[in-house]
Amino acid sequence: MSGEPQRRGDEIHIAGSLVHARLAEVAQVCAAIATLPNADVVQASVDGRLVVVLEAGSARDIVAVLDEIRNLPGVLNVALVYQHAEPTAAMLEEMTP
Repeated sequence: MSGEPQRRGDEIHIAGSLVHARLAEVAQVCAAIATLPNADVVQASVDGRLVVVLEAGSARDIVAVLDEIRNLPGVLNVALVYQHAEPTAAMLEEMTP
C-alpha cells in the first residue's frame, strides 16, 4: 500500500472489498487502484474479480476510496466485504505469542 493512512482521530480502519471489472480493462483498473493512497489489489482473477484491501483513518475515508474505485473506467461493481476499526495505539502494540 502506498503511504500511511490519513488519521482522523485515534482509529485506523481496514477494509476488504470485491471489485468487478470488465475483462478487457482489468489491467487498467488494477493500475488505477494502485495509484490510490492506501489501496492494494491483493488478488485478481481471470474473470475480472479483484480483491482490494484499504486502510484509512475513518469509515468516511474508506467510503470515499470505494467511491473513487466505483467511478474508475472499466469498473462494473464494488462491494464492501469487511471493515474493521482498531484504536491506533492497539495497532502499534508489540504482538506477543
